[in-house]
Amino acid sequence: MTGTGSIRVGFVSGVRHAGSYADLLRSDPRVSLVGASDESSVPDWIREDGIAMAKAADIEWIDELGELLDPERIDLAIICSEPTRHARLAIAALNAGLDVLVDKPVGIDESEAAAVEEAARSNGRICTVVNRTHSPALRRLRRWIDAGNLGLPRHVDIEFLASGTHFATSVERPELVVDPALSGGGEVVNFAGYAADYLRYLTGLDVTEVYAETSTLYGGAHQQFGVEDTALISLALENGVTATVTVGRIPAAPGFGANTATVRVLGSHGYASSDDDKPAVTHFASSGDVTALPIGGFGSDNAVSSFLSHVLDRLPTRTEPDYTVADARASMRVIDAAYLSASSGQPVSVSP
Repeated sequence: MTGTGSIRVGFVSGVRHAGSYADLLRSDPRVSLVGASDESSVPDWIREDGIAMAKAADIEWIDELGELLDPERIDLAIICSEPTRHARLAIAALNAGLDVLVDKPVGIDESEAAAVEEAARSNGRICTVVNRTHSPALRRLRRWIDAGNLGLPRHVDIEFLASGTHFATSVERPELVVDPALSGGGEVVNFAGYAADYLRYLTGLDVTEVYAETSTLYGGAHQQFGVEDTALISLALENGVTATVTVGRIPAAPGFGANTATVRVLGSHGYASSDDDKPAVTHFASSGDVTALPIGGFGSDNAVSSFLSHVLDRLPTRTEPDYTVADARASMRVIDAAYLSASSGQPVSVSP
């Protein structure tokens, strides 16, 4: 165990993002990292990667998952398996009487998200999903919208790109992203949820229709497994608002780290843009004024660390985080519709 905080944390699997989350949580005085475990039926490489993660985090590897999923032992289970097991493991932890944080995505389709949501409700537990809505740039952009500086949002353009130059270091194993048996799909299921989250957070509106085109432009592992590395998604939202989303893993993304996210909002009375990976939100007003609000730090790290801190703030009082499984489920509806549209070549309606 590391740390002496009152919130006891255990990792369920350790193959995806567990090491980075452990690094962030280790320095938080509210947290004690108890251990990590996995299902006994997993392949040897999953078990070995989990043991290596536990060793690097200086926590115990527990052979039997049931021993870790014990409310007498931990308070919060963090699900860090390959995405195709996220929902099953989250439900097991919720049924054991634990609060749960799931690495994104919550599942590989909306039906899995719905099952997780129901397990959280029926067990009376808090369950949330890692997301980037606590990005400082995005939060400041939302404050501009709430203040009425842009008028009513009419169109949102979002670009989320990962840099292929960081693929070997930012992804523990490439197969976790490109092998559908592990990932559930390609970069749409991997990244489009972030964009859908951004849309819902900024506008408060649900998506009603999706048209998507996907491609494998850069070959490599994506081509080997037959999944997309890029996608262009056009969306209709409630109240006549529209949006475009570009996601992809490209040879060199225009950012300082492994990925970059930019957002542009066209309002009835102004325009504003934000970049998670640059230190400013720039506001272009209809009067011609241009204002930049400085932001410090690397966007991805800030977004995740801020959200983790938010979750830890609320757990002791049994208060749900501001991003719930219902939000993650709404984003999964968009992902499902994008894949259906890409395969059919037609727009797909989305029902809340």
